[in-house]
Amino acid sequence: MKNSKNTSEIAGQSNPRHVKPHKHDANLQKNSALYFQVGLILCLLVTYTLFEMKFESKNVQLSQVVIDEPFAEVTPELFKMEENKLRRMEPQKPIVLLNQTPIIKPDNFEAPSEVLLTEPEVYHEPINPDHINLVAPPERDEPEIFNILGVEQVPIYPGCEAATTNDERRSCMSDKLSTLIQKGFDTSIASDMGMTGVQKIYVQFKIDEKGNVTEIMSRAPSPKLEEEAKRVLSKVPQLTPGKQRHRPVSVMYTLPIIFDVQ
Repeated sequence: MKNSKNTSEIAGQSNPRHVKPHKHDANLQKNSALYFQVGLILCLLVTYTLFEMKFESKNVQLSQVVIDEPFAEVTPELFKMEENKLRRMEPQKPIVLLNQTPIIKPDNFEAPSEVLLTEPEVYHEPINPDHINLVAPPERDEPEIFNILGVEQVPIYPGCEAATTNDERRSCMSDKLSTLIQKGFDTSIASDMGMTGVQKIYVQFKIDEKGNVTEIMSRAPSPKLEEEAKRVLSKVPQLTPGKQRHRPVSVMYTLPIIFDVQ
């Protein structure tokens, strides 16, 4: 009996053991199949959607910005510092008059070799102050004449009243005189005399205390040109006289006249 029982147990070990399935295992298998189906459907939908979508590539063009105002190239200006230069006062050239009478010494003229000195006489008589006669100094007949560059206030030519400084008044007077000479001077006199090239005439005149032009003197290559220069300068209108220490004075003015005869 024992042997048969053991034999049956041994034989029973050779057969596989039947395992009873659980409910939880069945749910896992069912859910896995469901998740797989859902995932497959989603993948198909996404794939279909991607195929149906259209991707367009747009070329973006940048619009050019047009500037109405032209580009201005600015070149920096170069400034040159000029040194202050003192205006040199050129001395006025004296006018040498023609036809001067030379000084002739006689042949027997001899200069004194010795200088004789005499002592002054001394008066020892007392002087009574009541009998002293006071003698007034003689008045100067000729007024002092100033140069146009040295007078305190330069004469004012008509039309130059706006000039305030002496330099401006001298410049304005020079322009007015140049205009007067260009309009009134007859240059054909030189050509009629056969002159050619550059001709120079030097004129000097005085502006008296009343502003009148007087004592006109000229020097030129020909007497006719001298007379023509005097004639033109005699047409200068009356000026405002120059002043020295707030007093009208006479002023001497020198003017060159230069023209070219073709």
